[in-house]
Amino acid sequence: MEEPARINGPTDLKKLVDEKGKEWLVAAMVEGSIGYHTPKHAEILIERALSGEKIDWCERCDACFGRDLFEMINYDIRHMLFLEDRNAAKAKRLVETVKLISTMDSEAQLSVSLAYPTMNI
Repeated sequence: MEEPARINGPTDLKKLVDEKGKEWLVAAMVEGSIGYHTPKHAEILIERALSGEKIDWCERCDACFGRDLFEMINYDIRHMLFLEDRNAAKAKRLVETVKLISTMDSEAQLSVSLAYPTMNI
């Protein structure tokens, strides 16, 4: 797989969302975090990035990416693109599963988040 173009700010991110869809990016962030991010939390992070925020204080972003929101998003995008390249059917199932999880209330999303690593999507 060729290295994807780096997302450096809101304009690049908006272009990716327009191209791939917001649901795709939400799924990428859920998968990239191994379920640490619920779909609701991923959506909040995406909206913050689209509005120009560059720093995030969630535990994952702080501990793994030095609070760099775009670095975390880039990691998740690369992971999802690699998954699509390697197993397109699984990537599609992942997006569909995350769409379904997105319809749940916050408590249910958190419950799924806890079980995510063992869900075998």
